[in-house]
Amino acid sequence: MSAIDNVIAAFIPSGLALSLARRLMKSAGLGHGGIVAKSGEMKAVAAALSQAGVNTSAPLLFDVGANIGEWTLAAKQMWPDAEVHVFEPSAKHLERLGPAIAGLKSLSINPVALGAEAGEATLYKNAGITGLASMTKRDLTYIGLTMDLSETIRVETLDHYCVEKGVSSIDLLKIDVEGHELDVLRGGLSLLDQRKIAVVQFEFGGCNIDTRTFFKDFFDFFDHRGYALHIIGPGGRLNPVTRYREFNEQFSTTNYVAIRRKG
Repeated sequence: MSAIDNVIAAFIPSGLALSLARRLMKSAGLGHGGIVAKSGEMKAVAAALSQAGVNTSAPLLFDVGANIGEWTLAAKQMWPDAEVHVFEPSAKHLERLGPAIAGLKSLSINPVALGAEAGEATLYKNAGITGLASMTKRDLTYIGLTMDLSETIRVETLDHYCVEKGVSSIDLLKIDVEGHELDVLRGGLSLLDQRKIAVVQFEFGGCNIDTRTFFKDFFDFFDHRGYALHIIGPGGRLNPVTRYREFNEQFSTTNYVAIRRKG
């Protein structure tokens, strides 16, 4: 322990030190994700698209894990002429999603999940309408929740869907599928290996404990394919993650963007 560490330990109670550490981490964006209206993610993805050289007059967006449409509504407010492909497999969510985005132009709703392989899967939920629905039965007893509801859903891959729909490239791929983000990415390897996706936005947090996926998995996946990772900080600030550190394995919900490097 250094001299500075000794001074901190002597004069700052451990509880206060932890509180200060959490505040400092949130100021960098770690643990700042979750709520579209407060996270700054729309401002951040706009900056990311600009950095990737995308013309945002009418971008092509994919909302994977749309839930009840919060992200799609925010995206259409920012880019009214955007074409949005929406993916949501839960029947109860679709009942709310349809009316929420009814009347929006250039929009297609797909009642499926995206994953690493096509087929069927079980979606686990703690309630009819929830932001915690996952294809993994998460252990949330420590916060008094049980994932005791389930439904069978259909799974498609990103690559197959794009071939079927004639989509040759994607400007922004937003993924929020409670711990199965890497599965979505693995189902789109053809597009990603050809660098046909300009920007990927995804969440990383507590659900990745249950799915046993780590930030290093994401860092290596994108780095090997020529994408630069950034944490979305307060106000939509993009904080670059230039190299992997064990410190990055933080499981408080955090929003990231991967931006296709030029060249």
